[in-house]
Amino acid sequence: MDCVNLRERFGWQYRVEHEESYYAQHGHHARVVDPWLMVIPCVHGHIYPHGGNMLAASVDGHPNVAGALRRLKCCRVQQNGDFGELTVLFDVADFAKVAAVMRPKRRRVMSEAQKAQLVAARSRSPIGNRVEKGGLTERQCVPSPLDDQKTIQPAETQNCPMEVPFV
Repeated sequence: MDCVNLRERFGWQYRVEHEESYYAQHGHHARVVDPWLMVIPCVHGHIYPHGGNMLAASVDGHPNVAGALRRLKCCRVQQNGDFGELTVLFDVADFAKVAAVMRPKRRRVMSEAQKAQLVAARSRSPIGNRVEKGGLTERQCVPSPLDDQKTIQPAETQNCPMEVPFV
């Protein structure tokens, strides 16, 4: 059975993360697209796929939010707890109503002014200058304060790794 891919559907607007068990199942450096293990973190819990066009919202320890979700006609209570714990099911079409209550964490989007500021900072950086001039193809050696016993060559002409005398 398929489920909603949260990254494709809502990733442009909200943060989409992997569930805790993703790395246990697929490995620490995994790059597998597994929509079943995607989660949208929210201020009051998280939203995750339930199957087909259904999503689930889980609230933990927020009784007012749990009550607000219970009152939504689009939500069906799946699991109810004592102290503000609640899991509800809802259709993808009703995501906006549930998101207004759950308050999903938005994805960071840089403005044009912020992008220009980063480009200017990169041009002032010695690393940024090398990257713009053709990339870092080989390891760049930086002279060490321990090198005062021999003549220091410019970083471009040094052969790495540089031998540093021990004092």
